[in-house]
Amino acid sequence: MSHSFDFVGLSEKLFLLRHLISGTREYCRKEKLVQGPINYEDDWSNYYLRLQYLVSNDLIESAAKLRVIQDSSLSQLSESDIRDLDADCLKGQNIGQVIKGSFYLTLRESCNKIIHATKFELSVTGSRNSNPYYRYSYWNGRCQLMGVHSGRPWHVELNLYNWCNAMEYFLEELSGNVDW
Repeated sequence: MSHSFDFVGLSEKLFLLRHLISGTREYCRKEKLVQGPINYEDDWSNYYLRLQYLVSNDLIESAAKLRVIQDSSLSQLSESDIRDLDADCLKGQNIGQVIKGSFYLTLRESCNKIIHATKFELSVTGSRNSNPYYRYSYWNGRCQLMGVHSGRPWHVELNLYNWCNAMEYFLEELSGNVDW
């Protein structure tokens, strides 16, 4: 017997990640959070570290589950079918870019990078308001993943909103093609 798959739970996690991305700017604006050095004592540090923890954990769980689902579906679909579905889910979706390294960023490869990253950071953007009272910083929905593979460093910037959309597409298409 294969693993049990919680497609609904994974879909809910992807929904919550997209919702979190969509709300972070407004939250930071209302809370007047301004990026500074992480010192574990101020409001910005508390926000950033809590958010980083939540996003990192949800990403790792989602990536690991998708990899297991992909590998388990090989009993009913060919590797070529899985690769084609991976390519289809990326059409019109820029899930990220390879900053350092020479590989194509497929959904599967992005999951590998999430799982094997040795450094993870959230990308932050500052508001453009010049009035210090109205300035704020917020997570822009992008994550920096860095690591080393076979002695060669790599760096990926992941567009998490688009990545979640691609994951949803992959899961929906896969569930229609595989008898779970």
